[in-house]
Amino acid sequence: MSAAARSVVLPVVGTGPEALLRMGELTLEDGVYRGAMPLGPWLAVRRRTPAGALAVLVDDLLAYAITEGLPSGRWSVSTEISIDVLRPLPTSGRVFVKVHLVDSDDQGGFASGSVKDESGRLLAVCSQRGRYIRAPEGLVEEGAWGGPPRPGDLERLLAVRADVPMPTTDVLANEADNLHGGVAMFASDLVAGALAPELVTASIHIVYTRVIPIGSSVLWRPNMRHAGRSLTVVDVDGVVDDQVCTSARVVLHRPVSDD
Repeated sequence: MSAAARSVVLPVVGTGPEALLRMGELTLEDGVYRGAMPLGPWLAVRRRTPAGALAVLVDDLLAYAITEGLPSGRWSVSTEISIDVLRPLPTSGRVFVKVHLVDSDDQGGFASGSVKDESGRLLAVCSQRGRYIRAPEGLVEEGAWGGPPRPGDLERLLAVRADVPMPTTDVLANEADNLHGGVAMFASDLVAGALAPELVTASIHIVYTRVIPIGSSVLWRPNMRHAGRSLTVVDVDGVVDDQVCTSARVVLHRPVSDD
């Protein structure tokens, strides 16, 4: 480590979606944010690890990068997040995410990063655009937020389906007591993937238009834009009380062998 480097352990809670997905320690060193999570059969859908399983870890790290240096009383909300998958995700072991701030101004910031496996192979790239706002009342900047995982919580999330109300419980909360943006991205991917089970996700791009308070019921409404044997495009809206709160485009490709 160079003399200029600094290593900081970032807050990770034992509750909420971070605990649900068994996320490990997040760190900051010399402007680079790092985190990891395990993959295993508990995440498997059709014997594969869904790309959306990365979304909570990716969202957390990218958001940390965008909020770095913000004065007290200011915060950042995600407006767009993208994940582009370059090769199949492993079904065991750990994945490692590394991100950094690309640029920022008075209005917001943009961060990008990479996802690698234990051997160092590049699995995916990710990015987030954030908009700076006044910190909401009740925001938890340090300490615990969300609720502890309970038996069946992850299974219920993995079973999410189109046009079936999904209750938002405290285990899915972010630090502002709204549905975590990574959970919305994960759910959108699961809904899209169920419509083309023979394909795998190549990219997810999600836009956040309204917050989803914990306690709301979300309908995930898909729109098949193109259904092909080797490429499918699905748009998925997250709808609460007939208002679109999230809008995702998921592109799926024919799976390739992971040589």
